[in-house]
Amino acid sequence: MDPYHNRRQQTPNAHLRDIRSDNSGPDETPDNPGRPAGDSGDPPAADRQPQYSDGFTLIPPNQSRRSKMQMMAQKEEEDLQRWKEAHRVTSVHVNPERLGGNVTLAEAREKQLASLRCSKLQKKLKQEEDARRRKQEEEEEFEKKKAEQRAKAERLQERRQREEQRRREQLQQDRLRSAGILQRHTHVIHGLREDAGTNSERRKKDVQLEHQRVNSAWLDKLESRARGSESEGAWEQEASEDSRHRTSPTTGQHAPVARPKPDPEVSWTEDIDMEPDFDWALMKLMNHFPDFSKVFLEEILDQCDGDCDQARMLLLS
Repeated sequence: MDPYHNRRQQTPNAHLRDIRSDNSGPDETPDNPGRPAGDSGDPPAADRQPQYSDGFTLIPPNQSRRSKMQMMAQKEEEDLQRWKEAHRVTSVHVNPERLGGNVTLAEAREKQLASLRCSKLQKKLKQEEDARRRKQEEEEEFEKKKAEQRAKAERLQERRQREEQRRREQLQQDRLRSAGILQRHTHVIHGLREDAGTNSERRKKDVQLEHQRVNSAWLDKLESRARGSESEGAWEQEASEDSRHRTSPTTGQHAPVARPKPDPEVSWTEDIDMEPDFDWALMKLMNHFPDFSKVFLEEILDQCDGDCDQARMLLLS
């Protein structure tokens, strides 16, 4: 059973009141308030009571409103029919003529048969023409796309060329700056090499002169040894005279005895031993003071008698 139907059967009066309240409106109020309700033309309320059957509710329509709507629809339909009658198209009068043209039936059938024979060929030609037109459109579209891509590639190439030109200009400026710096350093290094070459040549000449001097001294020594005792006696006599001359006549004190002249061969070996120390000190000064030239550092080191520390203090001051 439907629970809603059971609830409706239990309270039928309440449901009826809701329906009446929904249908109540301007229709229940008469146009003339002084006229009794029976003269309004509306059916009594008992005729519009809802009817129930099989779960459906049937509400009778409002007869006055329904009749008004029917009258309006009938009037509009009559107006439409009158308008159609007023605007009806008049008859068309055409001169009679023979149908089928000026050809006979045999000619028409022959023409139809010829067109039927050529229909397949015409269809094929039409398909070929459509395919040719479609292919031409595709080629035009493809050429258009190719032109667009070509224009893009040209613009990209121009931009790359501009960037490459700008980069070359920057690199050219850097290259010129580096070339100038390298040229200045090359001049400085060439000057230092020339100074080093002149110094080496001078040292070679000094060494050769020193060798010649040592050789001549060694030959003189050999000659003196060959002479024998004559040279020894002369040397003793000279030594005694020197000791007498050094004695002070007033105080009686002896002056410092002069040391004998060293052997030239010994002095040459000492000079050779001093040479590596001089080069080592010069190298140290060049490492500590790279801004000064080698010739200038050699002069400073010569003035300081080969003392590297003294030369460093002199340059720092």
